[in-house]
Amino acid sequence: MSKKLLYFNLALDENDTSLGFAIDWIKTIAKNYDHVDVVTLKKVSNLKFQENIKVHGAKPNKYKIYKYVYLFNKVRELTKENTYDRCFSHMSPISILVSSYYLKKNKIKSTLWFTHPGPKFGIKKLILFLSFLISENIVTASTTSFPIKSKKVSVIGHAVDLVNFSNKKEEYKLHNFLILSRISSSKNIEIAIDGFLNSKFKDRNLDIIGGPLNKNDEVYLVELMNKYSSNNVNFLGKINHANLPEVLKNYDVHFNCAGNGFFDKSVLETLSSEIINFYVNEDFNLLFDDNSYQFNDSKELARKLDNLINLSHEEIKNTIHKSKKELQNNALSSLNSRLEPYL
Repeated sequence: MSKKLLYFNLALDENDTSLGFAIDWIKTIAKNYDHVDVVTLKKVSNLKFQENIKVHGAKPNKYKIYKYVYLFNKVRELTKENTYDRCFSHMSPISILVSSYYLKKNKIKSTLWFTHPGPKFGIKKLILFLSFLISENIVTASTTSFPIKSKKVSVIGHAVDLVNFSNKKEEYKLHNFLILSRISSSKNIEIAIDGFLNSKFKDRNLDIIGGPLNKNDEVYLVELMNKYSSNNVNFLGKINHANLPEVLKNYDVHFNCAGNGFFDKSVLETLSSEIINFYVNEDFNLLFDDNSYQFNDSKELARKLDNLINLSHEEIKNTIHKSKKELQNNALSSLNSRLEPYL
């Protein structure tokens, strides 16, 4: 009997720096199934997948409700035509909720992957809670990356193509600094910029790679650009995720200011590229021997950043090499084995 998976996805866009990695997840998970139907809420580009993967996506429409109507109708159609062994939703609680009638009708058990502290109030929080109730399993990346405590929540790490991002740096010139992030107020980007501008490296280059996903993010981006108009703080926008490993070779230091709950893959990608990482989220302490690169505010970041001047290249490299060994629990190559109990 053919093994089939119904797969929900937020967006398929290879040009999106933050979301491009989701394509690798689909290709990897599909190796364990004879057929995979992917229903995405945003299909931007025509991507090439294995023959056993079929992608379904709504056409662009100015009305937000349209994509949910499309999802509901598409799931009705697909579940009528196919018998699925499982449903997997990648960062899309709304897809679980909208499809719940047909999932229950056809006795399809669902697993939700969600790595985010979650909304604190409002309709989005309700959607997450209801999808949590509907799903048989919840899988997440770290101990704080799912906002509801329950026995059905399992911490399995992230899944990044570490081989593709792997790099061997010979020296650290400490000339080029980076923030690799979605442009969102939840990522606290101004903390990193302030820390950098108040450090001894303030005359070096700080590049910000990433872009906004919604109107609120766009407003935040404008605010940042108006506030930090200095020549050495550069907003480079989104880049194709496939090109990111080569781009990262140009940088020495990366900042991530997202708090607990945000187990951002940008830290994993840049660490695999042997870039020095300063971070806020304490969950990343699992990757480092001590908390010398963890900070809570811009003043602490500036102070710890200045300490780099006192370290030799060998001391920095030894720290990074130790941390890289801890990355294997977050490798794309081991995703299927870690997901196996839940799919």
